[in-house]
Amino acid sequence: MIRTDVVIIGGGATGCGIARDLALRGVHHYLIEKGDFANGATGACHGLLHSGARYAVNDPEAARECISENAILRKIARKCVEVTGGLFVRLPGDSKKYRDTFLKSCEEVGISTEVLSASRALDLVPDLNPAIEEAVTVPDCSIDPFRLCMLNAFTSRHKGGGILIHHKVVDVIREKGRCVGIRVEDCSSSHIKEIRAKIIINASGAWGDAVARMGGSEVPMTLSKGSLIISNHRLTNMVINRLRPPSDGDIIVPNEAVCLAGTTSITVDDPDAVEVDPREVDIVAAQAEQMIPRFGATRIIRAYTGVRPLLKAESSDSRSISRGYRIIDHKNGMYSIMGGKLSTYRLMAEKTVDAVLGELGIKAHCRTAEIPLEGQEELSGYPLSKRLKNIDNIVCECELVDRDHVERVVNSLGTQYIGDIQHRTRLGMGPCQGGFCTYRALGIMQETGRMSPDDSIQTLRQFLQRRFRGIRPALWGDQLREEQLVESIYLGILNMGLKR
Repeated sequence: MIRTDVVIIGGGATGCGIARDLALRGVHHYLIEKGDFANGATGACHGLLHSGARYAVNDPEAARECISENAILRKIARKCVEVTGGLFVRLPGDSKKYRDTFLKSCEEVGISTEVLSASRALDLVPDLNPAIEEAVTVPDCSIDPFRLCMLNAFTSRHKGGGILIHHKVVDVIREKGRCVGIRVEDCSSSHIKEIRAKIIINASGAWGDAVARMGGSEVPMTLSKGSLIISNHRLTNMVINRLRPPSDGDIIVPNEAVCLAGTTSITVDDPDAVEVDPREVDIVAAQAEQMIPRFGATRIIRAYTGVRPLLKAESSDSRSISRGYRIIDHKNGMYSIMGGKLSTYRLMAEKTVDAVLGELGIKAHCRTAEIPLEGQEELSGYPLSKRLKNIDNIVCECELVDRDHVERVVNSLGTQYIGDIQHRTRLGMGPCQGGFCTYRALGIMQETGRMSPDDSIQTLRQFLQRRFRGIRPALWGDQLREEQLVESIYLGILNMGLKR
C-alpha cells in the first residue's frame, strides 16, 4: 500500500500542473495516468497558446485568463513556446461589423491588436490568400503540449512526488462516505496497487464524470469532439485565424516543420468511441485553403481528434459553451477540475491546489507563475547541430532522431511503449508519421532487452493500426502513394501480414 497526501488522476496539462504546484508547495502527492503524459485532450489539441482573442467577443472572462496566462507561460516555459504572433484575417464576405466588435472586445479585456492592410499582412505571411481585405495582429503563440506536461512532471518527480504512467484507475476506495484512496492497475503487468490519500483530485478531463461516479459523485459536462489535420509543410510562421464568429476550420497553427489546421466541434457521448470522419477533413482542409491557398496542394499527412471536457450548458451548440473552468468540491474527499484551456492550465492548477490546501489546513504560497519550469535545459539538450553530427546513426529521418537519443529515453524510462519515445524525441511525428522509423526504434528496444521479438512484433502491429486510423481519413494523392509504399515494407519485407 502507498500512502500520500494528495493523489491526482490524469496526466494532461492540468494534472501535471497540479503535481508541479503541489511539489513547489512541499505537499507529497502521486499522479496517475492511464497512458503517457498528454494522453487525452492535451495531446490532441492544436498547439495554440491563446492570446484570448478568439474568446474576446463571447467569453470575455476566458479571454482575460488566456492573455494573462499567455504572458506568464512565455516567461516560465520558454522551451515550450514559439512566439509566432497571430493574425486574424478578414476575407471577402466576412462581416466588417464583427471586426469592429472584435477590436472593441479585445481592447476591453486587455489584448493588444493592430489593424494591418492586406499588403502588410501579405508581407508578413506571403502565402495568405491575396484576396484578404485586412488582418488584425494578436499575441498568439505556438506551444508544445507534450513537452509542457513532461516539464511539469519533472518538477514533481525531482521533489519527491510519485508518478505512475500507464496505470489505470479501476476503483475509488470509500470509507464512511469519504473517498480515501484508489486502486490502480498496471497496464503492462495487470498488477493492482492501492494508494491511500487524504484528498483525491480528479483531473481526468473527458473521463471526469466516470471517475467522479466511482467516488459516488458526478460531474456535469458536455463532451465536444474536435478534429484537426496536419500538413507536411510549414506554410506560415504565424498563427492564422479567420476574423469571423467561431466556426469549423478557422485556425492554422505552425508547429515545428508542419502546420496544424482545425478544428471541428461536435457533441459526443463517449470519449473512448470517437474517430475522425472524412467529412471533417474535407471541411477543415477547405477552410484552411481559403486562408492559405497553398494548403489545397499540400499533402495532409494525418487527421486526429480529441474530446474537450466543457462546462455543462443549456445550449446544444458546443461552440457557444464557455471555455472557462470550474472546481467542484464533492464534499467527500474528492475534488474535480473541469473545463478550461491548455493555455490556462497553470491558473487552473493554482486554484485547485488553493482549494485542496485550504481543506488540509496547509498555508503555502503558489510559486508556479514566478519560477521557470525546471528541466528545460535538459529537455532542449538535443539541438539540430548535435543530431547532424550523428547523421550516420539516424533512426528517424523526418525529425533527425538518432540512435543514442532513442537509447537514452528507453533506458531512462524502461518503457515498452513506442509512444513514450515519440513524445520525448518527436520520432515518428514528421511527414512519414512513423512509417519508416518505428520498426527501427522497436529493434533498439529489443536489443536493449526491453521486449522480446514476439512482443516487438505485436507492439508494431498495434502501432500500425493506430497510425492508420489517423491516416485513413486523409488518404488520397501523394499520401495514398506513400501509404502503399509503407504497406509494401511491412507486409512484404517484414512479413507483417503473417500471423504469429
